[in-house]
Amino acid sequence: MKPITIVIAEGYSDWEIAPLAGVGRAFYGADIRFASPHGGSVTSVAGLTMADTDRFEPPNDGVVVVCGGPAFEGDNPPDLSERLRQAKAAGCVIAGICGGTVALARAGLLDQVRHTSNGPGYLDQFASAYKGAGHYVDQPMALRDGYIITAAAPMPASFAMEVLAAAGLDRAKAGEIPAMLSGEHQAA
Repeated sequence: MKPITIVIAEGYSDWEIAPLAGVGRAFYGADIRFASPHGGSVTSVAGLTMADTDRFEPPNDGVVVVCGGPAFEGDNPPDLSERLRQAKAAGCVIAGICGGTVALARAGLLDQVRHTSNGPGYLDQFASAYKGAGHYVDQPMALRDGYIITAAAPMPASFAMEVLAAAGLDRAKAGEIPAMLSGEHQAA
């Protein structure tokens, strides 16, 4: 499988990447790397501190994942636009979940592809340059269109499946993740 670089910002929503990072690495041997906009220590919204992250630099291969969190909705959001465009130009698949989709919208990566996010109007609210509203799909699972993967906050299982499949995991194996994580809901 190709490497997966997960970009986390201060206040990142740790549950959005838990199935991808945990299940991806433990069950499927995925090469998961963590980075942050400026490098250094980053603390999740739940208080989980990730110490000594590398500064996010555009990789030449693999999948770049932008984890959501309130930082992307604030007055001074991290600017990842140029680095995300560079990674896509190098051939990387670019993925965003929840507020991470705002970073993709700000970079212009959602203007010409089908995508989803936290509901109609969400991206317009936080990304003034966003021009992709006509390609927005309101659906309860992650969506991949070419080199772009997007998901709403409560869709980490289908998001993990799409990211791992994009990294090279057999699609049937990747499909085990949503089934595994939905088992308790089916039993109720």
